[in-house]
Amino acid sequence: MAPETVPYYLVTAFSTSPFGGNPAALVFLEPSSASVEEMGKIAQNLNQPMNAFVSPASLPSDDDKVEVRNIQFFAPVGKEVPICGHATLACAHTIFGIPEIAVRGVHTILFKTSGGEVLSATRMDDGYIQIKLPAAVLGAVAEEEKLKLKILVDKAFGRDVKIKDIKNGGKAYPVYVLIELDESENLAGSDVDAKELIDSGYIVHIFTTLSPDPEAIWVTRMFAPIMIGSPHEDHVCGSAHGLLAPHYYEKLDIPSGKEVKAKMVSQRGGNLKVQLEDSEGLVKLGGQACILAAGQLYLPQQRT
Repeated sequence: MAPETVPYYLVTAFSTSPFGGNPAALVFLEPSSASVEEMGKIAQNLNQPMNAFVSPASLPSDDDKVEVRNIQFFAPVGKEVPICGHATLACAHTIFGIPEIAVRGVHTILFKTSGGEVLSATRMDDGYIQIKLPAAVLGAVAEEEKLKLKILVDKAFGRDVKIKDIKNGGKAYPVYVLIELDESENLAGSDVDAKELIDSGYIVHIFTTLSPDPEAIWVTRMFAPIMIGSPHEDHVCGSAHGLLAPHYYEKLDIPSGKEVKAKMVSQRGGNLKVQLEDSEGLVKLGGQACILAAGQLYLPQQRT
């Protein structure tokens, strides 16, 4: 008997170029087509910065213009993670382009995560897709922990780095740490040995400065050496803005609801429109995406 095949896509998010932004592999499954362990193994083989598995939801929307799907995210090491902004954007871009979705005039997709979150993606009039992520209530970091992190950051950057602030992601993002560097630091041009961050106590390390480019308010790079293979950098991290927006909106006294622009300055780079909605506890991210490849993925019947 021939193995079951399912469609998959390679999509770059937060860029209109297949060679910019952040790649994601998207696999469209029927419910129970693959176990968590099998999805992890598939993610290891696809080996993209994030791998998303999408399936029809058991309870569809009553609104024909709103599509509901289940989604699960897996890092390239095969571990499931609770949330991923760029893969959500990539999935939304792909689903909006499906003919039967387009003909219905669907404008919003609701993604239900395995952890119970509902992530929404809306098609905007300017051609961007806006996704909504939880906004962090940033937590303070003790002085002793700041000293430890300073040592590790200096080792990672290979120099004495000027750090302005360190905050953690609070309850919404407990494994995230935000480290704001002085704007004199050349974040885009820095060589970072992210392996030095493994013992930080965090998984996601967000480095940011005020932007030297007037086209953006802040610039960012993100490293996750436990979850991402060498060089351990996530090219464009959407979920990092769940911390970045509350941090900079408070720091710069930006009014809630005002849209600003931000940049990820990894080698591939990416552009984001950011909007913090304090009353909703949400960060809205606008971005574009580009499909690089599409094909069929084989699910072997004898899965060992």
